[in-house]
Amino acid sequence: MRVVFILMLFSYAVQAAVTPDKPPFALTIEQARDWQPDSALASEQNRSAEPLAARRFAPVPDTNARKMTPARVLFAPDGMNNFANYLEPQSAFNLYNFTQWSQIDVLNWFAGTADLNIQIPARPWVDIAHKNGVKVIGSVFLGIAKWGGSADTAEKLLEQDAEGNFIIADQLIAIARYYGFDGWLINQETDLTAVKDSNNELIEGAQDAERGRQLAAKMKAFVRYLTHHAPAGMEIHWYDAMVESGEVRWQNMLNDTNAMFLKEDGRVSDAMFINYWWDREMVLASRDKAVALGRSPYDVFMGADLWPHRNAQRAFSETSWLTALEQHEQPVTSLALFAPNFNYNFSGNAHTAAMGNFISNPDNVNAFYAAQHRLFSGDNKNLATRDTEGFVGVGAIYPAKSAIRLPLKTSFNTGHGKAWFEAGSKVDGEWTDMGRQDALPTWQFAIQGQHQLDVRFDFTKAFNGGSSLLVSGDAEQARIPLFALSGQLQPDANVTITYQSSAPVTVYLARDDGTEQQIVLPVSEAWSQYSAPVMLKPGQTFTHAGLQASDVSELSLRLGEWEIGS
Repeated sequence: MRVVFILMLFSYAVQAAVTPDKPPFALTIEQARDWQPDSALASEQNRSAEPLAARRFAPVPDTNARKMTPARVLFAPDGMNNFANYLEPQSAFNLYNFTQWSQIDVLNWFAGTADLNIQIPARPWVDIAHKNGVKVIGSVFLGIAKWGGSADTAEKLLEQDAEGNFIIADQLIAIARYYGFDGWLINQETDLTAVKDSNNELIEGAQDAERGRQLAAKMKAFVRYLTHHAPAGMEIHWYDAMVESGEVRWQNMLNDTNAMFLKEDGRVSDAMFINYWWDREMVLASRDKAVALGRSPYDVFMGADLWPHRNAQRAFSETSWLTALEQHEQPVTSLALFAPNFNYNFSGNAHTAAMGNFISNPDNVNAFYAAQHRLFSGDNKNLATRDTEGFVGVGAIYPAKSAIRLPLKTSFNTGHGKAWFEAGSKVDGEWTDMGRQDALPTWQFAIQGQHQLDVRFDFTKAFNGGSSLLVSGDAEQARIPLFALSGQLQPDANVTITYQSSAPVTVYLARDDGTEQQIVLPVSEAWSQYSAPVMLKPGQTFTHAGLQASDVSELSLRLGEWEIGS
């Protein structure tokens, strides 16, 4: 197996690459019309067969747990076509990565150009999202008129056959079913009243209002058709941009001007992604409008534009927007996080320093992950306690959900590495493959008690894969919940931990009756494996598992593998 993997990496390092703007990941509308599973536009290799895992509500244990709600979080990195379109392992470490699947519900493959309107997710990302119970939706992008968008392009999208069927809508359903992803965001930002010359340049002052109204009505019918013909489980989201006149007028809330794209004489779309310039009153009004329509307020995703070059919800310097989404300790609506890749390809500007810029320097990996974790855990970087002075973190309002079932085996492999390790030994160089990401901690990270501890993924040493979990610092009494668990184990199951530690540390496994099994890991400078039998009564199970430490200073604990009954 070791030799096979090394050869695979060598081969793919030569042959494979991120492919931003071509099939199978990106299609023109004409190509989408012609697309067939057996055509050159399709790729068998991009098909995901990974079923969508079931999830359950998983707030951090022993906290003031919120009530379960249907509120959801959509995650839309800006430009997935530019840094995630690959099908094979890549020979670079610093490609885009994401680990906090428990904190999101939908991954939107946010991408597109004025010509390449249909953007299709890459299989490795669909596979790992589905393993974590997260849906993945592609993008249909119609660009802003001054940047190449055209009413002519929209007209091609809206073509109907003699029976009135929307040809491209049927193709979008077929494409999503073939590749195994979960729907589409319709991101229609073209002013359909705009008039252009033969070079696709705007004619200033010219407007075709009648054409705009006609195309807008047809667009609404297209979305309704797509929503109603999509199979169960597939979702169609509409972005708050175009209004019934065909003009682009972002409403920044759900109101009478855009509500018909969510519901009008029945369901038009499954959800609406609201533009970014809103305040608390607009959030509450959006909730009330959804309820008045007979729709769930959680079908409304208030958009948060995190990109630091802009101002609406600029990452970590604009913070009040998040608490505006909360009332009576519950989320008011769902949330759409746009451009959370600020930790990857933002290089800094006059008012905001770079928060990783991992794309430019692989040595910035710790800053890359720190910014991702801060987005969900807040300025105090701790999901177990709500930050009271600054940014509270998405996880404070939208708690985690878990798809992890027993038995569990993980090497804390995040899906990339500075090297590939097997049994603690480095066998090859840097790599990325999201499809190889392991089950990772549900809570990244939560630390309870009196401590000065840091928990992070580490890429200098691993047991199997590219990373380990490193816990370092001082603790009087600390508890670190890691995994939310469910499912039954065989009576002869074992718990096996592979680790290095400078001090004794306890692994705890919480049972569903409130009791715990505790396993003390002795000091070990080298990789060591400690195994103990699972202690459960018939019918009992574990609900979560983690670590605890007391009276330790300068702790250095590295977890290489964690196995419960596997």
